[in-house]
Amino acid sequence: MHKGLQFFLRTISMTVGLVFCGSIHAVFASEIIEFSADIIQQIPNRDPVSGKLYRAKDKIRMEEMVGENHVITIENISERKTLRLNPASKEYMEAPWPSIKSKQVRSGSKRPLPGDLDHPCAKFAQLKCKMLNKEEMIGNRKTEKWEVVRVMQGNEQGARTRTMRSLIWVDRRLGVNVREERFLDNTPKGMSELRTIIEGTQPEDLFEIPKGYRRVERQKPSSGSDRSGMQPAK
Repeated sequence: MHKGLQFFLRTISMTVGLVFCGSIHAVFASEIIEFSADIIQQIPNRDPVSGKLYRAKDKIRMEEMVGENHVITIENISERKTLRLNPASKEYMEAPWPSIKSKQVRSGSKRPLPGDLDHPCAKFAQLKCKMLNKEEMIGNRKTEKWEVVRVMQGNEQGARTRTMRSLIWVDRRLGVNVREERFLDNTPKGMSELRTIIEGTQPEDLFEIPKGYRRVERQKPSSGSDRSGMQPAK
């Protein structure tokens, strides 16, 4: 199997999918519009998966179900760290981001969108990107409709040529993809969408660690260790 195909199939199983993916680029906080939204992820022959998204000037909170567990992920862009909360056990993990060299520190960030100079479409020749509609409504949101195609050629090991295709609806005002449909050789493989989008300032406590939560750390599995690979932080 193509390595690219393996990555594609892993990606479509993620709740948030490609709504917020890829590297981020810095922008001034004044350019960020705060909002909340419902997340819907649909994969053929599976029950729909729902979640919540909250976007502040320099923080993102995502709530999702991972198996039977309710998981909350908080990205703090200004402090360059990610928090992962487990409400059932009242535990959290904290992961700092890799250090970067920058002459100018800004307090916000956005993911590159189709049509941006730093989007993968503009960097990699194997990706073919085309705007299909400059103005298309998704609910009450004005969007651009894009098509992104990647053809993976067959090889001597027996892998046949496969075509991965995505239809993406870009909301330039919010700086996000509000809908994406994914196909493999014209067969639908998944859909993700932001619904019930409400613009407005998000409460600060949404992005804080609740009182009573205990910090834990993920450890490498070893014989006799807890199967979760987590233990209290020292």
